[in-house]
Amino acid sequence: MDKPRPFLRESTGLVREIGPWAALLMNTAFMAFQSGFILLVSSMFNFPRGNPITAIIIGAALFLPFTILLNRVGVTYYRTASDYVFVTRNLHPSIGFASMFMFIIDQMFFNAVLTSLGIITGLAPAVMAMGISDRSAVLTGLGNALMNDPLMIFLTSAMILMILILINALSAKAGKYLASAISLFGIATYVLTIILFYAYTPPQIINAINLVVPNLLNQATVVSRELPSYGSITDTIYLIPYLAYVFPFVNFILSVGGEVRRGSAIPLAVFGTYVISTLFLAFGVWAVMASLGTSALNGLFAIYYGVASGTSWPSSLPPPYPQALLILAVRNPVFQWLLAIGSFTWYINVVSVLVIQIARYLLALSFDRVLPSIFAYVSPRTRTPVIAHVTDLAITLIIMYLYNFSVVPLLSATMDVSTLVTIFMYFMIITITAIALGLRSRKMGTALLGMYTTALFSWIAYEEIVNPMDYLFVQSINIYIIGFFVAIFLTGLVIYYVMRLYRLSREGIDINVLFREIPPE
Repeated sequence: MDKPRPFLRESTGLVREIGPWAALLMNTAFMAFQSGFILLVSSMFNFPRGNPITAIIIGAALFLPFTILLNRVGVTYYRTASDYVFVTRNLHPSIGFASMFMFIIDQMFFNAVLTSLGIITGLAPAVMAMGISDRSAVLTGLGNALMNDPLMIFLTSAMILMILILINALSAKAGKYLASAISLFGIATYVLTIILFYAYTPPQIINAINLVVPNLLNQATVVSRELPSYGSITDTIYLIPYLAYVFPFVNFILSVGGEVRRGSAIPLAVFGTYVISTLFLAFGVWAVMASLGTSALNGLFAIYYGVASGTSWPSSLPPPYPQALLILAVRNPVFQWLLAIGSFTWYINVVSVLVIQIARYLLALSFDRVLPSIFAYVSPRTRTPVIAHVTDLAITLIIMYLYNFSVVPLLSATMDVSTLVTIFMYFMIITITAIALGLRSRKMGTALLGMYTTALFSWIAYEEIVNPMDYLFVQSINIYIIGFFVAIFLTGLVIYYVMRLYRLSREGIDINVLFREIPPE
């Protein structure tokens, strides 16, 4: 009988076939600057005198050191789940495992909700706008159903998720090509949106809105003047935390580092994504503001979200998301459908890479023998971690069902607050690890980088805690929601130490020893 070996095998079974351009497209899909654009445009009314373009520029500068840190991690650890390897090998294996265990569950929540949001806030308003513009009762009804019918939203979301995971389970290469193609289509339709907003500047879009609801824009302008403000400088600063939903998320490429070709692929993915997202985000916000006017835009969203007293959103108009308002003016059916499907991919592009990321993290945790070894199984035919994909699908579908049918009333708020938890239990774990590594190895540059990024995320977290309605879209941060994520983190710690005792007693292997080395590929 063979002696137990420290590692499950000499290789994960995954192949280094992600080149520079695929890495760039997939990482850009994960950063999802398009959904960040929707978030920023629809939230500016909270700080109406702020300058979002200035906030984007300042935010890009503030988060750049964290991007530099993540790039260092990626090019140092060309491994599957290199961020996990970085934390477990340089901070403590139990903390790294618990943090990544929490992050995996968190990403399953995001998959469930983002697929639904892609329909509710992306596709449905666009389809409804097409119905209104073309006077089609069928399209108007379909748009309303996709926005309001839980069964239809769930079935559509579940079908999309199953297709994405099935393709990835059948072929790793097909999954990567699919994610790259969705990312490229999302970028192309976003550029089309910017061009059309520039081409259809007033009076076209304004006339189209006035044709449906004649007095709405005047009401929006009046509402905008009454919105509370801290002044232009302070409002601009308070817009920066919204960018925490965008700029830190250049970390997808780290999760598949074991499949990325060595050389320029990881730096191109990390920094290329950062530049593309910054430029496109700024141009997109500028185009919408130039076309509709900042006051009208802020007023429209204040009315839609029920902030304005005495005024309610008309049911005859789609929600004021930019792509829907643009479709009202664009009569070309080809452009209309490109905008509609494109705005859907602005959310689904994230899901297309998340299904890859979750499976790779499960594989890595199993590869270190903390999770059962079955999750580390990579099919020699498909070159995919099949069991990990199936597990992801099963758990995510359950979450999706609970979310869409409001079986658990707190679930919607749980998704919003999870952004705060991700900062505390994932991003700040990485920055604290950089501090520990820098001090231990006497590399003050690394330590200072960690200290700065930890301070930055601390400020972002503080603002979200103090102003949960503005940033997390909940009235208050429910203790049960925070407790839920803390419980997941603590469960990860328990799993780690239970598995350590189990492996030691049954196999004679102390898994703590495994974390003193980087696993071979």
